[in-house]
Amino acid sequence: MTSSAGYRPPVTEGVAEAMVKDIKSIEGKSATSEVPLAFQTGRPPVDTAVLGNTRKQMMLFGVFAIAVLAVLLVVWWAA
Repeated sequence: MTSSAGYRPPVTEGVAEAMVKDIKSIEGKSATSEVPLAFQTGRPPVDTAVLGNTRKQMMLFGVFAIAVLAVLLVVWWAA
């Protein structure tokens, strides 16, 4: 229990032993919350051909977007 000043009294040996006993009695009864790193699959491998194709598509889209903006800018200045 904490007081309004935030001071927490030290844990006595009896309380510490009770906490350890509770923790040990619970161990192995519930699922773990974390997966060991050895069992994590990670991301699937990326196919370099698909990645290169995606880069080409993004580059084409960027050039198209800049061209459209340039045309709109020219039309706006001409008006």
